[in-house]
Amino acid sequence: MTVASSATERHASRFAAPVLAAVAMSAVVLIAAKPAVAQNSFNPYGSFTDSGPVTAEEKARREQVRTDLYDRLSPAYRMDVPFVSEASISALQQAIERYRQIVANGGWPVTTQKVTLRQGDTSGEIAAIRKHLIIEGDLGPGSGSNPTFDREFLDGLSRFQIRNGLRVSGFVDQRTLAALNVPATERLQQLETNLKRVQGLMGFNKAPRYVLVNVPAFMAQAVERGALALDTNVVVGKPARATPRVDAQIVEVNFYPTWSVPDIVAQNDLIPTIRKNPNYVYEQHFSVMRDWKAPPLDPASIDWASPQVVSYKFRQDPGPQNALGVVRINMPNKHSVYMHDTPLKSLFGQSARAFSSGCVRVEKVQELVAWLLGEKGWSLEKVQAQIDSGKKIDVKLPRPVPVHFVYLTAFASGNGIAQFRPDIYGRDSSFGDGDEQQDAVVAQQSRAVTP
Repeated sequence: MTVASSATERHASRFAAPVLAAVAMSAVVLIAAKPAVAQNSFNPYGSFTDSGPVTAEEKARREQVRTDLYDRLSPAYRMDVPFVSEASISALQQAIERYRQIVANGGWPVTTQKVTLRQGDTSGEIAAIRKHLIIEGDLGPGSGSNPTFDREFLDGLSRFQIRNGLRVSGFVDQRTLAALNVPATERLQQLETNLKRVQGLMGFNKAPRYVLVNVPAFMAQAVERGALALDTNVVVGKPARATPRVDAQIVEVNFYPTWSVPDIVAQNDLIPTIRKNPNYVYEQHFSVMRDWKAPPLDPASIDWASPQVVSYKFRQDPGPQNALGVVRINMPNKHSVYMHDTPLKSLFGQSARAFSSGCVRVEKVQELVAWLLGEKGWSLEKVQAQIDSGKKIDVKLPRPVPVHFVYLTAFASGNGIAQFRPDIYGRDSSFGDGDEQQDAVVAQQSRAVTP
């Protein structure tokens, strides 16, 4: 395999809208499809769907309710410190002490009925969930055992959904019910596991500047002198093509990159799409070659039904339609994954964002690039101007910036409020001394190469 093809082997394609739509709708189902993950109650969100179709008007109303609730309540749950920091460790320790007390007091009730509960409903399940929300602090203690789904209950439920990385739905859907039914003992174990992870990664903070991607939280942070400089939503690898643990150096920013399509993506995604719609190769500006050094073929002359096409190579021209978007962050590593822009902006609005083939798509990519190139005099306005120019250019960083892809499914912000995320790759249940030692070794290596 050539360097051009291996350099993007794990990259996610943007093509085949129907395929991507199906992936977007079924990403969590894919999580449940892996046996190691399906049995893991740290990831209980995947095998359910909401009930029945609704009218367009009702769908719009629900969406507005969700937006209003999230906008009003989510600021209190923003991770306001670096994921790997003394402040994060202190907050996790506070959360652990609190959850140890919860466990000692018997945990919280479990709702065994697979019910969907909405505003105005009255039931024993609502009373049980209300008690749970009070125990975890999503509701104040004064609400007692009220069995009615009122506005107070809605706010508490929404806080729970935000803390657990769930869609703020405005009702008790099956994913939320599954998360509510994770026992307090397992939440405590999750917190303790992730505390060990953070402690093993503390060497990262020796770098004056670094980027950290918390994969199961679908978040990236830029950290400068131990303080949070920038955070952004990201899209990471789906379980079948998981984003790996990475410790590398960002060395360059590529404006308007070309994309050499990995063989696996070409064979599994692109070629089937072209066979259905031969014009796709023109619409998305792909070149087709027999090998990476060969001249481009005329797509109209290709028999797309021939089995020979699976050996062909594909390269996408720079531009807004490119799967990498308009910016790629170059970070050489043995996994051949990297961070980049994407034309599929709508995916950043999803609560669970495991859609790629291993690379990390960045929502605030322009802000991150401005931060990376800030020491070279680049501002956000200069980054935007370069993008507006449409010109292909590679800009080297004055000094490499370390970047780390880590796996933290439980964390706490400065206020000590515990947050949990689905264990999308099933790593919590297998975490042990070997993993902890590996994290410590990687952190030690990071200290050795930090500029």
